[in-house]
Amino acid sequence: MHSLSLSTDQIVYALKEEAFFELRLPSASTGVGISDLRWGMHDHPKTPAYWAAQSWMWGLQAPGHYKLGKSLEDELVACLLGGYGIPAEVGIAAYERIRSECDGRYEALADESFVLDLLSRPLEVRGRKVRYRFARQKAHFLASSFQALPEIDQGLPDRALRDGIMTLKGIGPKTASWVVRNWRDSDLVAILDIHIVRACEHMGLFEPGWRVERHYLAMEEAFLAFAEVIGARPSLLDSVMWNVMRELARQPVIDRRLEPTADLPLFASVN
Repeated sequence: MHSLSLSTDQIVYALKEEAFFELRLPSASTGVGISDLRWGMHDHPKTPAYWAAQSWMWGLQAPGHYKLGKSLEDELVACLLGGYGIPAEVGIAAYERIRSECDGRYEALADESFVLDLLSRPLEVRGRKVRYRFARQKAHFLASSFQALPEIDQGLPDRALRDGIMTLKGIGPKTASWVVRNWRDSDLVAILDIHIVRACEHMGLFEPGWRVERHYLAMEEAFLAFAEVIGARPSLLDSVMWNVMRELARQPVIDRRLEPTADLPLFASVN
């Protein structure tokens, strides 16, 4: 991989099924149109050009990689069992157990004791036995959600569906947006996970003092506007940011402002 001059357009190539595809991006010094933000180099993590390039490549190679299930119910279970305090691998293992036990008969999840039993048993994750945290709390949320879910019109537009899902117990805007994004491939909502928030704060997209607990919709609009400016689908951009920021958080604390993408589990680009 080599870099272009800061004053010339950037060209990113991707290989798919023995065919090359090309993406042209503005020079690193060009303004994005949001405050003083510049495009930056496409092979430097956390720059607008990097997010644009990676979202484009993921869109070519695996556009629906974030989808976890085959129904809204599947996505509701998966997203409710994931999130803050739950490692992704553990949440997926719990989801797979419930999906296997229910075999599509999700009315059984309205029984809290049934759900608690499933979540209380040790899970196997990467060859180890682990326990699911918050088993009692999540069993209560799942049972309450599946008792109320039949009242929600699943044919509602994306944001209205998000609002409806937010009426379920234990579900806020982030989890509801996650469900809708996964199920609908929606580009009208944003999943403002801590990793997404950190990526956006790094670029200065959010106003000082904004917090997801109080300013979710304003932060969502800022994220969606940024995605539009760099030509990325919000659904893919959200997922790419999550994967990159999560991986960077696992690495030793060093100055990564100019770190190349070689160690990140993403699609490579060449100039």
